Amino acid sequence: MAKLNKFETPLLRVSRPVSACQRCRSAKVKCDGKLPACTACEKAGRDAECSSANDGVAKGKERNYVASLETRVEKLEKQISQAKARKAAASNLLDVVSAQTFLSPEIPLQAGNTRAQRKEASNIDDLVSDFGFLSVNATARDFHGFTKEMSYARLVLSTSSLEEMPRLTNNVLPQRHAIAPLIEHYLGNVHVLYPFLTETKIYGSIDAVYQGYADPMDHWTTRLVLAIAYSSLSRRRGDTQYQDAVRHAGSALGHIEAVIHPGSVVGIQAMVLLVLYSMLDPHHFNSWYLIGLASRAMVDIGLHQDPPPELQLKESELDLRRRIYLCVYVLDRSISMVYRRGFSFTDDSANMTPPKLREGSTTTNQLFFYGLESAVQLGRLRRIQSHAYQTLFQSGRPALEDTWSFMATSLQDMHGWWAEMPDQIDKSMKRLLHCDVLFSSILILSPSGLDGKLNEYGKFLIFDYAFEYAETMSSISQDQEKVAFYTSHDLLRTSFVAERFLSLLLQDSNLIFSGIVPNLPRDSDPWSAPPGIYSCGVGEKVNRASRCLNLLERILEWLGPRFGLSSPLNEFKVNSRLVRQLLEAVYPNWDGSLNVSLDYAFPRAPMFGPTN
Repeated sequence: MAKLNKFETPLLRVSRPVSACQRCRSAKVKCDGKLPACTACEKAGRDAECSSANDGVAKGKERNYVASLETRVEKLEKQISQAKARKAAASNLLDVVSAQTFLSPEIPLQAGNTRAQRKEASNIDDLVSDFGFLSVNATARDFHGFTKEMSYARLVLSTSSLEEMPRLTNNVLPQRHAIAPLIEHYLGNVHVLYPFLTETKIYGSIDAVYQGYADPMDHWTTRLVLAIAYSSLSRRRGDTQYQDAVRHAGSALGHIEAVIHPGSVVGIQAMVLLVLYSMLDPHHFNSWYLIGLASRAMVDIGLHQDPPPELQLKESELDLRRRIYLCVYVLDRSISMVYRRGFSFTDDSANMTPPKLREGSTTTNQLFFYGLESAVQLGRLRRIQSHAYQTLFQSGRPALEDTWSFMATSLQDMHGWWAEMPDQIDKSMKRLLHCDVLFSSILILSPSGLDGKLNEYGKFLIFDYAFEYAETMSSISQDQEKVAFYTSHDLLRTSFVAERFLSLLLQDSNLIFSGIVPNLPRDSDPWSAPPGIYSCGVGEKVNRASRCLNLLERILEWLGPRFGLSSPLNEFKVNSRLVRQLLEAVYPNWDGSLNVSLDYAFPRAPMFGPTN
């Protein structure tokens, strides 16, 4: 088993047993403190006599767990109090020395104080870690109704699981050479967006598994990387690739107890892998709950902040922290916006430097060559989206005096980011990011508080952005050979765009097909206006609307079976029937003005689609 370095070692450690049972104490043998009876008593057939099974024995030496926790808490509180007192004294001394240094520059500041402060900070971190362990375990043990200890991993699994994974007997790994294309697919499509694991770690885990010296995290990584690759290549739920993905994911869950635990960087990496798989398998896991748990675990150990220089972490450790934070941040923002729910943490609470663009040097003999430009660019986009989403949608926000001005600025920032996309990013990746920008643009123009109050220019923007989204996504659905990392969330994005487009046509047909060219509001740059606003006549707009409906239906027909979700397509067909009748009535009778009454008793389309 590979030795963990100090960065990968979990902060929360399993404490030793509170005390030995009476029998082990009397026999002066080692007691492992196992509940409800220790191993020594079980082997001797004395389960009932073990003090853990009977609080009445060894009077005066009971092993009551709550009492032992209280004793431990008192001890830790005393140590913290002493540490704070020492810190205050050291701070006062530092002030005195600083004052002396200011008055007498020839007196140097002793380096020993810095070392003492680092040691003190480390001790406080250890105490906080112990408190975290006690809080987790104190809520999971010694309660009536529990037949066994409730672990953090079981809590994660029970919270996020929607359906139980099928139990498959054939969990044999393919031949090593057979998985090479799958690993390349993962690295080229998933890793370049979410590089929370290094390529060295991925290949190292795979080699460890195939050579027989793997630890649980190696098995977890190998199985879920294969599951994500298979599921990403699947075209219909239930096909061979999907079955292989479920088989490997189910095998990975056998190691969940050993890899997912609080206070561990490795545990966060393990959860992010599960988040990525859940985005491809929405029937078994809820990605929103999983990313929420991963985000809170990340914040708990401070990965959302640049570490102080006193810790003196290696450059590789710093870069890995930054990459993990970037991936959790990107996924938390993306998933929350797809489901229109709150973020797990605010932008103001985080302060982390972006990671390097490349894992190593760029020499010709470098083995690992996937750059991180796509991941860094995606992080930039998510920060723009996050600011707009928090301001427009989060509860408790202050009212905006000029909502349109803020919308226009956000749209300008996003489309400016897209215009500056580096050339080295793969073409298929650019299309994925372009669809993300168009979806976010429509979302920003659709806050629920402004239903029916959006200006005419904003409504035309929604019309053209929806058409551009449908054109881009339809080209993706036709290119089966080179497809980036599309997930079930893209189905939800398309469903939202479709429902927003239908709502616009039903509510504002008189405006859209009137031939009016909307004026550019103030605080809006002319370049932000899609060409269709000014170049299309009424007939062309009708054609665009009809084509957009057909393309959206084709996209839903492609994505729905892939993830086994038929309701978005069925709802779209029902809701679009009225719009198609409307379009058929408009164009044949158009002679410069609308002589067909559009004031039908159409039901008002919802602003947002289903989030489940």
